[in-house]
Amino acid sequence: MGNEVLVSEKLSEAHTLPSWLYTDPDVLEVERTEIFAKSWQYVGHVSEFKKAGDYITTEIVGKPIFVTLGNDGEMRAFYNVCSHRAAKLVEGEGNKRIITCPYHAWSYRLDGSLNRAPNMQGVESFNAQDFCLHDVRLELFESFIFVNLDPHAEPMTKLYGGLFEHVKNDNLERFKKVRVKETICHSNWKVGIDNYLECDHCPLVHKSLVSKVDMGQYESALYDNYVYQETPLKGETSDFEMGQGGRYYWLYPNMWFSFDPGPPNVSIHQSIPIDHKTTKYVYTTFFMNDNISNEEEELMAVDEDVRKEDKEICEVVQKGIETGVYKRGRFSLTENCVHHFHLLMQKRLKHLLPLK
Repeated sequence: MGNEVLVSEKLSEAHTLPSWLYTDPDVLEVERTEIFAKSWQYVGHVSEFKKAGDYITTEIVGKPIFVTLGNDGEMRAFYNVCSHRAAKLVEGEGNKRIITCPYHAWSYRLDGSLNRAPNMQGVESFNAQDFCLHDVRLELFESFIFVNLDPHAEPMTKLYGGLFEHVKNDNLERFKKVRVKETICHSNWKVGIDNYLECDHCPLVHKSLVSKVDMGQYESALYDNYVYQETPLKGETSDFEMGQGGRYYWLYPNMWFSFDPGPPNVSIHQSIPIDHKTTKYVYTTFFMNDNISNEEEELMAVDEDVRKEDKEICEVVQKGIETGVYKRGRFSLTENCVHHFHLLMQKRLKHLLPLK
């Protein structure tokens, strides 16, 4: 594609990533292997683990994972795969002090060590230590639980230093998960990130939300592997307390944490690619109380409207990209966060794909 250039470090002269990165199915396979399988992904919150044996399950790039709380108080993550014949060990969430495989009844302790291997009597050179569960890197960050399939990944404190600094004194460990919703969006996963990382579209697409906040005080800040955006409610200042404005953290590559105006809250948005033009969004909402108030219901209804508006515009953009007439765009000087995302993607992909 003759006139392509790399995304420039200088915003005022930079072009966006080329459109084929949003339409080529082979690109997604590279992204899954080189980005998603090597990045920290949110899986849960400490409030979901009250006693030893509590567990939750999830998938990262199609690989089944479960997280459990050990008898020693340590939280651990393992591949949800039996060491005998690779069956899935647990489903959903619950509590098991011993993890027993439903296929042949091999069982495991909460630290991943083999507990019993029935019908293995007489097998030569069988060593239980060779058949422990395969662990997955896990880190707690301000009460949120993340895993990384890359055993050599840098710790979150190094990659995301300063993350949540505006809200970490707001007793985040007291949050309780109250609702999880999933939505299918017919666009490439990067379209949704591009959309989230700028608010030039907000007055046109999110009129109801913008009517409540002071967009004249909208600010953003770029960090190595995340972006911070904020805007206070009208009448508030930039040092507003939780609920008196919006604080939004995007974590490379595919998730964002939204602390919205209203009662103390956080919603976690995960962008999970299904294929090169279909994305599953998982929205997990937390409040400080189990019983949802009318004010909290109203907040979730507003969030639902904003997500619907974003979904619709992302699907329109994907259709436009797929016409083939759009090759790449330019950044406005207020799209610095999107530019930052494109530079991060380019840095990870330029040695693997024919970017020019």
